[in-house]
Amino acid sequence: MSQQLGLGRGLAALFPGTDAGADDERAGEINGLDPTNGAAPGKVLRVNSLNEELAASVATSESGIALIYKALDALVEQFGLDDAAIVIDEPGLGRQVFCAGRRPLGPDDEELLVSSPGLYTRPALDNHGFDRSLMLSLCVLALRLDVLRYDAWHDPLTGLYDRRSFDRLLEMAIARSTRYGWPFALVMLDLDHFKTVNDERGHQAGDSVLRDLGERFRRALRFGDNAGRIGGDEFAMILPNTESDLVPALLDRVRNAEGVPTACPAFSFGVAQCPAEATEFDELVQLADSRMFEAKQAKARTSRPSIPSGTKS
Repeated sequence: MSQQLGLGRGLAALFPGTDAGADDERAGEINGLDPTNGAAPGKVLRVNSLNEELAASVATSESGIALIYKALDALVEQFGLDDAAIVIDEPGLGRQVFCAGRRPLGPDDEELLVSSPGLYTRPALDNHGFDRSLMLSLCVLALRLDVLRYDAWHDPLTGLYDRRSFDRLLEMAIARSTRYGWPFALVMLDLDHFKTVNDERGHQAGDSVLRDLGERFRRALRFGDNAGRIGGDEFAMILPNTESDLVPALLDRVRNAEGVPTACPAFSFGVAQCPAEATEFDELVQLADSRMFEAKQAKARTSRPSIPSGTKS
């Protein structure tokens, strides 16, 4: 597969006067096909209809990965290619290879794994009106927007949804439940004696406890369940079609999640049902939260602090 000149250079490649660099001058051969000639360094080629469509889709697409595959498929169709691939290697994104048709890499694609970042086609794309540099840069931008969207929705410590995102999911779940009668359980969960962990073992140990609990949720929850960190040591879950008496068994799976070497911290929880018990956001949250507080108070009267030791015994 032949590398196409005009590699992505981040946002700088979108503007005139950018030096295409030495990599463009030494575009290599992949799978025995000769590289095609590209634009002269520093010259931005005409943005054709394919790149115009790609540029317009970057801001509106919900998935940068889907957009890259769409661009590759359109490139193959427009120029009658047998195959096309994009190699991206960027800080924060890592090295990624995308093939037209979402085709997985095969034995004949091994060279792509070590090739320079760029656009590769079979046969060589001998079309000087197509701006390869712009296409690469737009694909990199689409992936970076994916990362930004993920970061905007998720808590950086636990990887779970953050408070704003979880509230948005809860509002949508309530709306669906009210309109269609789809039931779900809202679970509010709070760690017991978390302040003691921070005071006696330090805040790094506390962060480790929170991070490990987030990993437990990811391993134990079912497809369709949503979990979020909504405060310092407060968590919440949206569990579709889950009766309140089934929640303890699910939380036992969280406690005993495989692949997490640390001991699970003790926690208290409360459950509220929508639409059976409440159909308003504040009412539902307050009900689950009050039941969690009651459970926490009852436990405090009968138990002593249990501080995670850091490893399972």
